[in-house]
Amino acid sequence: MLKIFAVALLAIPLSVGSVQAMTKKHTPACTDGQQAKMTCVCGTKAKSSHCSKDQWCHAFSGTCSK
Repeated sequence: MLKIFAVALLAIPLSVGSVQAMTKKHTPACTDGQQAKMTCVCGTKAKSSHCSKDQWCHAFSGTCSK
């Protein structure tokens, strides 16, 4: 009985984690100095923002502008 409980206790977090990993979407990187054709990440890991469609990416500052 204790083995079944231990297996169930481990199986629940593992299955939840795998479902969360499958539903995450990867947002593509923007091209510096180019107008975004869809939502993308502009900048480096330290400084970044999400640009919407038709915004311009400024990767050095990690900003987007119209």
